[in-house]
Amino acid sequence: FFFVCSFSLLANMAKEYMSVKDAIKQWEAEEFERRKKEAEKKGEEADPVKASEEEVVRLVGMMPPLNKMDKELLTLKNVRHLGLSTNCIDKIGPGLKDLEHLEVLSLGRNLIKKLENLDLPNLKELWISYNKVEKLSGLDKLKKLSVLYMSNNMVASWSEIERHLTALPELTDLCFINNPLERGLEKPEYRIGMLMRLPGLSKLDGKAYEPEEREEAERAKDG
Repeated sequence: FFFVCSFSLLANMAKEYMSVKDAIKQWEAEEFERRKKEAEKKGEEADPVKASEEEVVRLVGMMPPLNKMDKELLTLKNVRHLGLSTNCIDKIGPGLKDLEHLEVLSLGRNLIKKLENLDLPNLKELWISYNKVEKLSGLDKLKKLSVLYMSNNMVASWSEIERHLTALPELTDLCFINNPLERGLEKPEYRIGMLMRLPGLSKLDGKAYEPEEREEAERAKDG
């Protein structure tokens, strides 16, 4: 929360944001310098970095921050892991579906309120903690999603889990701590309640489910 507020404040003070195009250029330059240092240690030379050819691109904590996901992201044709965390993005932009290889999308510590434009059939991990999300509609399109990190958001109802997360057959790792739903329950009730609804989970909030918890969830479900 601190980082989001800090970046928002700085952006407001500066009255400007960085474009995706400029962020990509900055990342290419910084990544080239990093690889150049590594290459020099081995007596080698580093090749120029072209984001359009890279599988991992991290536009994280840009200064000034990003506030939009614009069409320049579509130039990242090979990207598998796209990092956009710690910025001031308030909306998930359209066009991500054209990133056919995208498997990991990191949007944590932004200002996102709605899960939209997630037509990503190959996405396996979504990191979207520390935002302002209240509803989970839109996630049910992610049939290959196995990891969902969305702690510190604003989801308050079991019905959101039942309507949308039960539609994710591959989901095994969920981080949901510090949502109103979790804060309003005792820890055992929360963990068992989640497992009752999502029996495929192997881990919740970084802690693996114990056999005893699975047995309790089965009894509660049957009862």
